[in-house]
Amino acid sequence: MSGFSDNPQASLAGELVGRPLLRDTIRLGEAGRLVIPSQMREAMGVAPGDTLIATVEDGELRLLSRKVALGRVQSKLARLKRPGESLVDEFLAERHSAWGEP
Repeated sequence: MSGFSDNPQASLAGELVGRPLLRDTIRLGEAGRLVIPSQMREAMGVAPGDTLIATVEDGELRLLSRKVALGRVQSKLARLKRPGESLVDEFLAERHSAWGEP
């Protein structure tokens, strides 16, 4: 890929995790600002002005788009849902009951 370091370790790491890794060096600017290279933004599905969720894990900065974060939460919660269950219907039934509505 143009714009990314030709790094044999990145290729090896990509083979180990089963997906290609994008790797580049980024210089920390004034006031701690980072510029994410355009190919990385495209791979993340983000654009200038989007809000990202940042976490630090084991000294590593991780950036997630809200869309990816929401998808992960939905995936985890979907495992808890029983077949044929409608949480929305249950919630509405509870509210109607609390309000004394049929």
